[in-house]
Amino acid sequence: MFYAKDGSYTYDFSYDDEVICGNTRPDVEGVIGSSLNWKGFSVSLNFRYQMGADVFNEALYNKVENISRNDLNKNQDKRALYERWQEVGDIVHFKDIASAETTPMSSRFVQEENVLTLESIYVGYEFYDGWIKKIGLSSLKIQASMRDVFRASTIRSERGIAYPFARSMEAGLSFNF
Repeated sequence: MFYAKDGSYTYDFSYDDEVICGNTRPDVEGVIGSSLNWKGFSVSLNFRYQMGADVFNEALYNKVENISRNDLNKNQDKRALYERWQEVGDIVHFKDIASAETTPMSSRFVQEENVLTLESIYVGYEFYDGWIKKIGLSSLKIQASMRDVFRASTIRSERGIAYPFARSMEAGLSFNF
């Protein structure tokens, strides 16, 4: 079922009834970071948060609702099998998996997204005295960092399909004579 522009219900999709829905700009967003240095140890964390953005969930639209017959045997979103219409009387968000007709885009696939990500973490330790002096160094630093550590979101969607994302890890060793 669809809403018509006048607010009534209809079974017939019409491009004439399209309206703008949602806003991709979040209501609130920001970064929270913290660093700690203590006795040679260094730790730094940077979190990003975003609340209230409306997002068109392409995973629901393409891989749950509009799966082609050719794609049924491929790795699909589990919602395609478990959260669809199966028996008369079922009240669910998605049509029968056996239905090959295409569902047009609608506000049903627009969801509010709230996200918290740990964008980066850095850990290091710097040696100044002791055994490093014996090997002729004035300082020695061991460090490791990671980007895109985790992401928690209020919607389940796929990432990296249109634009790739990368979890990266780095490690380093630096020294001074």
